[in-house]
Amino acid sequence: MQGQYCNQTVELLSCGLSRNNSGNGSASGFFNQSMLSCWNNFVTSCLGDEEMKIYTLEMVRVAEFLTVSAENVRLRPVNNSGNSSGIDLMCFARYGAMPSATLHDFSGNLNKSPLVINSPKVGQWYISILALNLSKETGGSQSNVSKVCYSLELQELECPLGKAGPNCLSERYMLQTVLRKDSTPFESYFLPYGEKVMSDAANFLLEPLLSNYSFGGLDTWTYFILDIPHGAAGGNLHIRLTSDRKLNYEIYVRNGGLPSLVNWDYYYVNKTSKSHGSMFFALYSSSEEKADFYILYVREGTWNIALRNLNSTDGTSNRQTTMSVSLERCPKRCSYHGDCKSALDASGLTSYSFCACDRTHGGFDCSIEIVSRQGKFFSGVECKNMADIPTATFHQHYCLWFQ
Repeated sequence: MQGQYCNQTVELLSCGLSRNNSGNGSASGFFNQSMLSCWNNFVTSCLGDEEMKIYTLEMVRVAEFLTVSAENVRLRPVNNSGNSSGIDLMCFARYGAMPSATLHDFSGNLNKSPLVINSPKVGQWYISILALNLSKETGGSQSNVSKVCYSLELQELECPLGKAGPNCLSERYMLQTVLRKDSTPFESYFLPYGEKVMSDAANFLLEPLLSNYSFGGLDTWTYFILDIPHGAAGGNLHIRLTSDRKLNYEIYVRNGGLPSLVNWDYYYVNKTSKSHGSMFFALYSSSEEKADFYILYVREGTWNIALRNLNSTDGTSNRQTTMSVSLERCPKRCSYHGDCKSALDASGLTSYSFCACDRTHGGFDCSIEIVSRQGKFFSGVECKNMADIPTATFHQHYCLWFQ
């Protein structure tokens, strides 16, 4: 039971390997993918006019898309024409919260076409089904007794382990957590599993891990996935790419689901094209050969980093790019111009760290000098000389304020 007054029944959907999945393909035409079907314990559901039914689904793995469809839509009792095409069987989907007709993430009329959610986030999804226009189809007189019945089916399309993207041709790497030595709790860096990575290094070569196909002949995508546990939430995710040539990569980051050109939480293309509108995105010392940025106060859960390799046919094997992904409590150790402090949120469960800078430095990492050296020279020397002027009363007050 959920809802505003805890009077709304929510039916749990269970999932299993689709009976139509042969292991070599799916009905959608994609190969090497697994299709999971989800259903409720009651095979057939019936709704009256403007009546709503809510389902919940727990997505535990990264999926390419989630499809919601209604099969065998029919009226009960059957009207004279036996036609249910005029009925609107509205579907509203929402991540992490109860959906409604006015508050939802995705919507569609299942009596017209299935609802497809591309790159759905890992976690709890809520699906509501609302029947409309029953009275119109039944002529009004039978609206109080007529219902529309349907069979709800959800399908998750998942790529095999280590693959992602269109047709599951892109490489996907799960990053393992390596704790940093002599650091505060939950500070760590992340490395891909496999023989291509040196386990004693804090970074890794990127080119040997890249996807080796070109979808459409233009670019390729490579995905890196890492988990932020609950205790590590509130830290800062540091992502850095350094190349011996001009960088040929775009970086897209998303919490919960796979990022894309149209679906991301943060992104970096170059110094002028980035997530500049987000207060949780902090660009560091980036250049044409280097991308260096922080995602501040990351949430717990699964984080997905996607690298888009532009013009992948342009000899990437000749490049040498190193990538590092780390979780830091205070960026750059507060640049040695401040102390790393911590504070709990209102729940008392998540610890947020921040830099308490000294008097002459500021910024999120204490790297910005508040008073320049020229200013110090002016305040220490010029003001002293100005104090020797006979009309020094005004100047002395000015110098004290400036100092």
